Amino acid sequence: MKIGRYILFFGALSSLSFAVNAHPHAFVEMKNKILVENNQLVGFSMNWVLDEASSSEMLYDLALAGEDKQAQRKLADEMMKNIVGEHYFSYLYDQAQHKIKYTSKPRHYGLKAEGSKISYYFEFLLSQPQTLEKNQFTLMTYDPTYYVSMYYDSPQDATSKNAVDFSALPKGCSGTIIEPNVSEQLAVYAQSLDRSQRNVDDSLGAQFAQKVVIVCS
Repeated sequence: MKIGRYILFFGALSSLSFAVNAHPHAFVEMKNKILVENNQLVGFSMNWVLDEASSSEMLYDLALAGEDKQAQRKLADEMMKNIVGEHYFSYLYDQAQHKIKYTSKPRHYGLKAEGSKISYYFEFLLSQPQTLEKNQFTLMTYDPTYYVSMYYDSPQDATSKNAVDFSALPKGCSGTIIEPNVSEQLAVYAQSLDRSQRNVDDSLGAQFAQKVVIVCS
């Protein structure tokens, strides 16, 4: 991951002071809605909320833009360009573990202030709609380095639409959030990495990532 692109998306994280030195150093709470058309999976509608410290610089830029729609659009375009450049930080696989591609043209995107936090919202579409019947899909969204924790704040009932909205799924399909099984050894390793070790391990994020799983009969 290119550092410049990374910082442009998450704000100037490297210039901020965090209470802990261990990975992760910033947090993105996600909400996700499954997009379905004609009984086919077509994409996902995302809403990402950055933590207060990570939001500060972008909130400042948004305040400077004020009511200037063109300036607001420029901020949103820059943000979205960098997210697309990282393939939406999302990895989707079908039942045969084939990786599914996305289009490079997101829909309905923007950013807004939510109190002392910044919220990014967008829809990203699959390059080709995927048949749901007799299929299974697994979506993982994460920063590969685990410098940033990207997570669904899922309640005890992991099918709740609070974090992931599965309501568009047709009859015969179900969805759930599966939590990662992180060993104590891996957790200790992540805690040993400080802020200067951003790109030490590109496999770390996947091991801490939740899975959104869709199963259809």
